[in-house]
Amino acid sequence: MNYKLGTILFIAGIMFAFFDSVYYLMVKNEYNFTMVGEVWYYIHPYSLQIIQPVVERHIWVILWDPILLNILQLPFGLFVLIIGSVFLFIHFLLKKRV
Repeated sequence: MNYKLGTILFIAGIMFAFFDSVYYLMVKNEYNFTMVGEVWYYIHPYSLQIIQPVVERHIWVILWDPILLNILQLPFGLFVLIIGSVFLFIHFLLKKRV
């Protein structure tokens, strides 16, 4: 399961980063990538507004500002690529153990 999901996310991250960079550099002539926060806002904008007070009040105050806010500002292709790489790394780490 981790191998298939990791492979799909890894390939999707590469493809999204490539097409996002081609779109912004060729069409708009600017260096700007789609961020994780933008994609989350397009999918469900109200949950993005609700998550900040929930994290700050009930989980941990420091978790929101330096950690989650920086993750939301990452390019989406890079984020998906990192998540896919983590799944693949976990799969190969567990495969070597057995």
